Amino acid sequence: MPEYTDHARKQMRRRKVPDEAVDWVLEHYHTRRPAPRREGALPTEIYVGAYSERNLKVYVERDTNPMLVTTVVWAGD
Repeated sequence: MPEYTDHARKQMRRRKVPDEAVDWVLEHYHTRRPAPRREGALPTEIYVGAYSERNLKVYVERDTNPMLVTTVVWAGD
């Protein structure tokens, strides 16, 4: 089970992303890539997977165990 930053939880509520969607994507992603670097931010990877016929992008801080989800966004939003 991943852990979530406060920002990730806020975005999940705002974007109506259930925990199950994040779990699904982290287990069944079809694409994984480094996120663009932001000044002052730790390295992050993006996991992309289909959930309920939509692609969900889950941003995870690199080298965290358990995984630390920093934000989520529906692809195309």
